[in-house]
Amino acid sequence: MTANVNARHFTSVMVQHLLRPKILAITSDRAFLRGMRLEMPLLNLKKQGLIDDYFITNHTLFDVPDEFSFDVVWLQRVCDPRLINHLATKIDNNYLYDLDDFLIGSPSYIPPADLLHKEVIQQALQNCRILAVTSARLQKLLQAVISTPISEKTVICPNAYEFSSEIRSPTVPKGIILTQSDRLALTTSIEPVLTAVADFSNKHELPVYCFGTPIGDQRLGTERLISFGNVSFWHYHQILAALPPMIGIAPLETNADQDTLDFINGKSDVKMLEYGGFGHPSVYSNAPPYMDTDLEAGIVVENTYEAWSEGLEAMYRDKWKKLAVEQENVTSRRKMDKIATECWYEAIDRARLPRPMTGRDIKFSSGMTGFYLNAVRHLLSSQDNDFRKQILGRTPPIVVKLLKKMVSGK
Repeated sequence: MTANVNARHFTSVMVQHLLRPKILAITSDRAFLRGMRLEMPLLNLKKQGLIDDYFITNHTLFDVPDEFSFDVVWLQRVCDPRLINHLATKIDNNYLYDLDDFLIGSPSYIPPADLLHKEVIQQALQNCRILAVTSARLQKLLQAVISTPISEKTVICPNAYEFSSEIRSPTVPKGIILTQSDRLALTTSIEPVLTAVADFSNKHELPVYCFGTPIGDQRLGTERLISFGNVSFWHYHQILAALPPMIGIAPLETNADQDTLDFINGKSDVKMLEYGGFGHPSVYSNAPPYMDTDLEAGIVVENTYEAWSEGLEAMYRDKWKKLAVEQENVTSRRKMDKIATECWYEAIDRARLPRPMTGRDIKFSSGMTGFYLNAVRHLLSSQDNDFRKQILGRTPPIVVKLLKKMVSGK
């Protein structure tokens, strides 16, 4: 009797194990987005036992082990036309596509050359079986451009994080934090906002810690600016947790042409998640990402010199005292255990293939010449971004053109 019970239990465990998703994740990103929207959810899902295994690669698929078995294909912000066409043939577009930004928009503060492959992204949005986005706002903006309905296949997966269970004791802020990825999302408001921050920093002798692309001492107008440059995703959040409470600032443009506003309105509340969740009282622009959110942290202000000055002074004077309550609000609503279970798992489960595949099944098949070309593409795509820029800067333009052609597959 006992043997039969144990056998049935073993069989049940094995069936559950076999039924758990195995994921092939594909991304072109090597930094923040890979960490926030791919590595962290996958690590958490595996930690909770909701998925069996995963492998992360780039658009070349070159390093996928031949024997790796999977039944979900997850693309994170991929805009490679060769891969999108390949997946249409190989798996009949049965993939999960994650888009965290309105990348088919046309903001005035980003050069058009930096927003390439819009038509490829639109194709992926139309083709994919399941679409993951950060907010209903972004879904609405995408739907206005995409000809086919996307609401039925969309799963809202807000940004989340693995937070410490420890809540900070509120104290007077010791400095200012400004974080940006490529550039500040500001146009007409950049002068009043940065001047207010610089004057506040100088008045109270507070350092300004800038993470990401440096904005320059002259632009900010303070000698107390400390630029850390591009820090890795995991290291950045370790720093946020280790620093004493600082005033986080998150400006977004609110006075611009409609195309620029649409692009900004498609952004997420990730700064509120990071600053509030790691215990930094903060000031945010009065923009949709920080108004249309379930998070309650910091204060929002208009993009004028007076409003930013008053907001910063209020935070430094006594608004920081709400820090513990705000941190608890953010961490309870956006802890990764919750979002991975309630959102990401649904998206993954709905995108499962009819039957498992292997790495050998999904790779590009183009003979030995194609093998070596894919190896070069993979090498170029996988190198450190700053290192690659240095190499390309020293390379003759004709060679750069050929290398770009080789990487894109066109």
